[in-house]
Amino acid sequence: MIKSMTGYGKSNLSKNLREYQIEIKSVNHRYLDVSIKMPKSLSYLEEEIKRIVSSNVSRGKIDVFVTFNNNSPEGRDIKINTEIAKMYIKELKNLAESEGLISDIPVTEISKLPDVLTIQTNQDEETIKDELNEVTRNSCKKFNRNEKNRR
Repeated sequence: MIKSMTGYGKSNLSKNLREYQIEIKSVNHRYLDVSIKMPKSLSYLEEEIKRIVSSNVSRGKIDVFVTFNNNSPEGRDIKINTEIAKMYIKELKNLAESEGLISDIPVTEISKLPDVLTIQTNQDEETIKDELNEVTRNSCKKFNRNEKNRR
């Protein structure tokens, strides 16, 4: 565990179209103060990241930046709200009729209207947790290695 804290460590991980980056920056500080900036979708893992960083660093003002991109099709479903789509179609046809307009409405245009299409994400939270822990530990190792090399 490193005591004098002014350092930097960064690590990346790509698995199954999921991309993670953890960047750790610190300045010397009397106590350990860990601040984490992360996407809202991963906020349930904030304490886990803080625990890993705290077990590798004894003091310092530590800023941890988490970047996560999930491009995996796993756990994603597209849902069509047919009731709302029918309401749009009905109202648009009424408008077209009252204004003497052509009422041909392509389905692609209906799909662009608010609340017609939704993408639901059911991420595998345990897999993401394991992968995020791995990249966090790697960042801590690089952080500690950089700090040792500075001495």
